Amino acid sequence: MFKDDMAIHAGVPEKVVKAALGKLRLEEDLSGVTWDLARSRPGRPIKVYFEASTMPEIQAAKKHLERLLDESGYDLYP
Repeated sequence: MFKDDMAIHAGVPEKVVKAALGKLRLEEDLSGVTWDLARSRPGRPIKVYFEASTMPEIQAAKKHLERLLDESGYDLYP
């Protein structure tokens, strides 16, 4: 099992990240990827921990999450 994390800057509200992760859960081709949100504190990045059987699955999930947040109007790289 492979694990990786992703830090999302504090300018993106946690509820937007949770909504994007909810949409990500509906993707059939990413069904083998699980994730967990770390406890966030104001002004600190939001950490998402991914786990999957292969690294390409994790990379695809991270790219899809980036795209969902971008479509919501949040730039991950300000």
